[in-house]
Amino acid sequence: MRRSLGIFGICLTLAFGVLAPAQASDPLRLDETFRLLHLNPYVKDSETADSNGVVFSIQNGGSQPLDLVLRRAQLNDLAVALGLQSGSRPALRLFSSDSREFAAPLGSDAGLAFSVPAGQMHSFFVPQVTAQTVLYLWSPEQLASHQTARQTFYGTMLLMLAIMFVLAVAAAIVRRSRRAAYGVTMGGGLLVLLASLWLRDVLPDGAGFQSLMPYRLTMIQAAVGLGVVMSLVAHLNLVIRVAINRNYWTRVIIFADATLVAAAGFWTADVLTPGFAGIVGAELGDIMLVMTCAIVLLGAFFVPDRR
Repeated sequence: MRRSLGIFGICLTLAFGVLAPAQASDPLRLDETFRLLHLNPYVKDSETADSNGVVFSIQNGGSQPLDLVLRRAQLNDLAVALGLQSGSRPALRLFSSDSREFAAPLGSDAGLAFSVPAGQMHSFFVPQVTAQTVLYLWSPEQLASHQTARQTFYGTMLLMLAIMFVLAVAAAIVRRSRRAAYGVTMGGGLLVLLASLWLRDVLPDGAGFQSLMPYRLTMIQAAVGLGVVMSLVAHLNLVIRVAINRNYWTRVIIFADATLVAAAGFWTADVLTPGFAGIVGAELGDIMLVMTCAIVLLGAFFVPDRR
């Protein structure tokens, strides 16, 4: 009986050890197999009264120096354009317990690269950051792979929507449909909005393309305004005027409204709770916006004949 209780106590202790969350003061043991980590559970506010920032510790359990990249959750560009968030953040800086200092390039949000020597444990202090700031720790290879995948996804979506836009314009002209023209206008506004939101990730670093960057927030604001106006016009036009194929356009508008509400919900959640869905949280609203644009353009392309 006593032996059974002892075994039960050991199992209970192990279970609590596995299930209990890691304390902020516990060092992270990483090696060369590391890829990505949400860092916030492992940081704590600095205990020094005259220093504003967070601290964390990393132990390199491998036999090679460990290269890492510290990044904040990306800004919600739509919230920045609408004045709901600040578009400027101080550049990340990091101080190591071995008296080294690391700094991200001024004005860059690409992240802060630093390293931990093989077999050593170092503590790090990040000033001008709170424990509520969403932080991610990346390996350089995983970050590069993630950025390449994002660029490929955004470019593919924009190309697909651009092709759909051209086909919808042709269908509206051939069938002389006023409501299809409304759908093309709204879809074009949403396409401009998506292109503006993804401009930094899709365009190469050529000087000709970078000249568009100062106007990106203005493009977002104009595209949002056009989308709101065309959505109101579509609803009022369907309610007030006698519409040919009313059932068809009603279904199109209902589906577009559902995805647009979902996009607004995800964007709101990302503004109120940054990082609510991890690194994909900022992408969910954009994906719903892609679906809204596709529905509107498909509705304009497949509009039934007048008869």
